[in-house]
Amino acid sequence: MPSKSVTTVLFDFAWTLFARDPNRWVGSAAALIGREVAAGEAERIASDFAELLRTTATDPAHIARDLDPQVWDRAILAVLQQIRGVDLPFARALHETRAEALTPYADTASTLAALSARGIRLGVVSNVGWNIRICFARHGLDRYIDAFVLSYEVGFVKPDVRIWRTAVEALAAQPDRTLMVGDHPGCDGGSVAVGIPALVLPMVSSPAQPRGFDQVLALTGI
Repeated sequence: MPSKSVTTVLFDFAWTLFARDPNRWVGSAAALIGREVAAGEAERIASDFAELLRTTATDPAHIARDLDPQVWDRAILAVLQQIRGVDLPFARALHETRAEALTPYADTASTLAALSARGIRLGVVSNVGWNIRICFARHGLDRYIDAFVLSYEVGFVKPDVRIWRTAVEALAAQPDRTLMVGDHPGCDGGSVAVGIPALVLPMVSSPAQPRGFDQVLALTGI
């Protein structure tokens, strides 16, 4: 962990600060196309999608999706159609409702508020092909974020060291006084290459549950 007091915390986005509520996401998408959702199907689809995104995150064939919004749209539709029971119309509906279904974890807002109140600068570093700021604004959390470092905007994809250097520069931060928080060892753990300690949290599927940010507060002395 940081050898000095932490002045900056960087967070991953999906499955770190936000996650999709399975019933809301799948149910809304199914309603758009008049499709029935079987018992347990929403949870299975959401779980399969999360696993597919995680397992392809560092695949060279998929890195381009995080650098170009048009490639992102095509790639995500292709990933969704790999899930059992998801055809192209359903995949399009799921993709269309993605932003509305993304919800902060139960302890996201309180954690960001506590860190910000202590003067700790906050950044979001995400491999993503669309503007996730709208999710923060919808939940009133954008006020806490000092910088968004999004792969499709900066041209680098985690774990490329250049994305961490971009984040450090954007926040005028010192690596040894910065903490990276995420869910993916291969991507988020890449921050250690530039001297930023990483806290990789186990997966928590439902945003209704706490994410375990008490560990972040403890590491920052709150």
